[in-house]
Amino acid sequence: MPEEAGKPEDVTAMRARIWGLSKRAANYPRAPTPAVRCDPCKLRARALALAALTASLAIVPLGAAPAWGGGRFDDERPAGYDINPKHQSNWEPTVAVDPNHPSRVYQLITGINAHACKGSCPGTSVLFRRSTDGGATFGPETFVCVVACKTIGWQFDPQIRVANDTNAACSCGTIYVAFMDQYDPGVQLFTSRDGGDTWSAPVTMNGGLTYMDKPILVISPSGRDVYVVFNHKFDNMVVASHDYGQSFLPPQKVNDDHLWWYANGGAYAPNGNVYFALDGERSLSGHGHDFAGPVEVALLRCSPSTTRPCANPTLTSFGVAAAPPPCPVPGCYPDYFAATGSIAIDATGHLVFAYTFSEEPNGPKRLYVRTSDDGASWTTKILVNALGDSSVPQIDSGPAPGDFRLAWQDDRTGSFNTWYSQTADGGGTWGSHVRLSNLGSGAPYKSPEGYTFTDGDYFGIAVSSTGIAHVIWGEADGSSLYCCGDVWYTKGS
Repeated sequence: MPEEAGKPEDVTAMRARIWGLSKRAANYPRAPTPAVRCDPCKLRARALALAALTASLAIVPLGAAPAWGGGRFDDERPAGYDINPKHQSNWEPTVAVDPNHPSRVYQLITGINAHACKGSCPGTSVLFRRSTDGGATFGPETFVCVVACKTIGWQFDPQIRVANDTNAACSCGTIYVAFMDQYDPGVQLFTSRDGGDTWSAPVTMNGGLTYMDKPILVISPSGRDVYVVFNHKFDNMVVASHDYGQSFLPPQKVNDDHLWWYANGGAYAPNGNVYFALDGERSLSGHGHDFAGPVEVALLRCSPSTTRPCANPTLTSFGVAAAPPPCPVPGCYPDYFAATGSIAIDATGHLVFAYTFSEEPNGPKRLYVRTSDDGASWTTKILVNALGDSSVPQIDSGPAPGDFRLAWQDDRTGSFNTWYSQTADGGGTWGSHVRLSNLGSGAPYKSPEGYTFTDGDYFGIAVSSTGIAHVIWGEADGSSLYCCGDVWYTKGS
């Protein structure tokens, strides 16, 4: 249960202390030089194996409520390689559900070596999959952008949202998709008004910038207001559209520090405020890109405005996490396992912020949540998971007030797995942990303990109006950062 409510503690002293500890502990072994292929990496010792796995399935965190039916989820299943079966690898997926039509489930997948055409088409493409039967089956992978993206070398970091409007062509809501078309032109927006059969031309939002990275997309329920936060190196930037994504206001810088901010989630509140979960990283070398240092976990609040993308930008810090555990996979970056957060808001405006955190340099991260009714005053941290090293939490609200669903990845068994828990009281108590990556075979990287490596540093969760949670994530063999693996999906409650 939460302790007494209040604003998060002042982090000035914590920053100084943890940054100092991280500098002293920074001399861990670096990832090897990237390679095309190598034998699958043994990322964690497997001494825990099946005995630990069996025990962990039954664990309920301190203060957690009983499980709801033990978690009724389908067996996980892979997306597969529809575009290039011999050379394709899938990673960093996301998912959305039409708010008025729970049978319509949409996925976006980053398809490495998925070429839309011969010649100058992206070598890595964002792929779209659609289900019209609630996730029981999906159609083939298709491209969001083909002809209009012929000059683009690669696409990454897909985002998807669905408005609550109704289009005559499909009797379904407008789909909003954003992803990176290289760093320049950067993040672009695409919309579909026929359920993903066709897509609009890309809408550019860079405002003249030539570098954009790691977008997070948020829309208002109607889709009229579209917000994107992105990284512009040491500038944390927000753009907004108030004409259904047809045009965007110029990018607005919302930080006054020298941290390298990445967004990891976002949500729209009933009062029109927009929230983005952020992690601010510091380079130990001071030159950028070598982000092996501490990470500030925070939440950005933007008030609505017709003239500024983010009026009254307000940053709430939840502390400075110590330097992350190292990533031993070839080509992996030092901040792959950095502390991150995610935000969800229910229909009453109640907020739940989920985040990972460690005070031990290069040590395992625990998973916590904090809750708020106004976005200003927050409960103290509530522990959800202390087993293994927790990473990239994803959270969404359910159809009832106080209903929130949380998924994350950790290595408690000696391998990686994707886990799920839920709350019915706004985040005060959490149910038992349900292992979503439940198959011990079916791919070279799978074993009874789990999978070898997480394929990408984020994934997706979306809850339908009927309360079904749709979760999609990446699994890989760890031979290199971008190869070889697939995205896996399940649904349940």
